[in-house]
Amino acid sequence: MTTNRVRGRVFGEIADEYDRIRPSYPAQLVADVLAYAGPPALEVGAGTGKATELFAAHGIDLVATEPDPAMAALLARRVADRPNVTVTVSTFEEYVPERRFGLLLCAQAWHWVDKEVRWQRAAAALAPGGGIALFWNADWPGDPEVTAALRAAHQEFAPHLTLNTGPISDPAGEEAWAADMGMPPGFGDLGTRSYRWERTMSAADYIAYLSTQSAYRLLDEDVRERLFGALRDGLGAQVRLNVETKLYLARHLP
Repeated sequence: MTTNRVRGRVFGEIADEYDRIRPSYPAQLVADVLAYAGPPALEVGAGTGKATELFAAHGIDLVATEPDPAMAALLARRVADRPNVTVTVSTFEEYVPERRFGLLLCAQAWHWVDKEVRWQRAAAALAPGGGIALFWNADWPGDPEVTAALRAAHQEFAPHLTLNTGPISDPAGEEAWAADMGMPPGFGDLGTRSYRWERTMSAADYIAYLSTQSAYRLLDEDVRERLFGALRDGLGAQVRLNVETKLYLARHLP
């Protein structure tokens, strides 16, 4: 496995493909977040703006931070017609807010932020009573034949990679997930939401989708190509995915 690249920074290598193939997020999630906490908003690790555009469409004042220049360039183009959005090329750890925010949101990226400082940085960025919304998409094949083909190819070429073959279980209870994420005292009013939906794509697009995930980006190129070749041979024409989007909410207590 390649070790001289930072896992959380490999997405800019394939920014266009990432933007094309990665899914968006449920509209109900956006409504639930904005009902929980209001603008101005700060987005952490905005990527190419999949979540940014959904929140920006509500007209909220939003600062979107993204550390990778290639990803940030796509993000800036996506929101070019949104004067309510400011794009800043920066890590969250290095970003110095000029004001306090009512909402901090992070889609698919909180696990890349330094665990030693992320909650302290969130508290410093939020106004008293401001909310934090963290959310991720997780998916697994909807058909057993696809699951079998994935398992066979991975067992042969990349047995160390973990396959999602069903819903991901959270620690039981809101206090438990907060502890699991390392949330310190000073946050409360915890909440969780889960949104189930489906996504169908061609087998070629599914392989392209895998190629945008960090675990596959970090495979040696020849291993990745053998694995994807086996998937091209083993998958059918289409892949149906069950998707679960999980939302975690917390409030910065005054």
